[in-house]
Amino acid sequence: MFKFLNTQGLREWIPRIINEAKREMVIIVPYIKTSENMYQALLEADSRGVESLIVYREESLKPAEKQKLKAIHNLNLLHHPNVHAKCYMNESHLLITSMNLYEYSELNNREMGILIEKWHYSHYGDNPVDAAINEIRSIINSSQLEKKSRETIEEGFEIDIIKDRRGRAEDYCRKLSKAFVYKYFEPLEESQGIFTHLCRDYADKIDITYTHRVEFILKLPPEQIKRIHYSIPRNEYVYEGFKFYWNHYKSSPFLYSDSKHPMWENISGDEEIRLMQKGIDMVVNEIRKNQ
Repeated sequence: MFKFLNTQGLREWIPRIINEAKREMVIIVPYIKTSENMYQALLEADSRGVESLIVYREESLKPAEKQKLKAIHNLNLLHHPNVHAKCYMNESHLLITSMNLYEYSELNNREMGILIEKWHYSHYGDNPVDAAINEIRSIINSSQLEKKSRETIEEGFEIDIIKDRRGRAEDYCRKLSKAFVYKYFEPLEESQGIFTHLCRDYADKIDITYTHRVEFILKLPPEQIKRIHYSIPRNEYVYEGFKFYWNHYKSSPFLYSDSKHPMWENISGDEEIRLMQKGIDMVVNEIRKNQ
């Protein structure tokens, strides 16, 4: 979803992107002279543990402003000789705008920008968010690192929100492999940059793919699949807390979480994976029992 912002809208949304950052934030602007309110927002984000990255134009930052930025502990500060783009990004929003991180611009200039809700495009292969992130990553790659954040010093540089779809899929596969203990997941590109997470031979002759649902890929003779299909109850709610679909023996069975069931309320991402693993194992055991 796009939203047009005029100067007043930008005065609201630039600090909001900083204030609503949960884990990471990227700012690319050629010119910086922060107002007191904007600088306090950056300090407050730092106190929440937000990993920040700012790219500015080489030789455009006055010494006093540079010292202010270097006082932000978890900030990676970079400069680029030719950057003229202006954007602000956290986990949920991307703002592409004409406005610098500059007090005079906030108070005097006529500015405009486009705010993009990133989640709205998360399931599309060819989308403007991915294109913008690729350009942001290219600018960062060609910049010079001037100051490392505390986290970069201790753990190495890694900003998740600038990763492309494959990078995010690889990260999630590592998370799944760790959660499932002895199962190995790998990213599989289905089409146009859309990735699923594949575990080959989750059980003997059964692969699974894991996204917002789980698909069970049976590597068995057609007649055996047909027999299994008619042996398993085709009740959508046969597994408590889940929805199970297997419409035809020539198609794959699918398992979803039942979002209306109380077991899915107020749980973390790790807990969600653990519950899904239980559902997967119930379906796999049912398939193997009827082989």
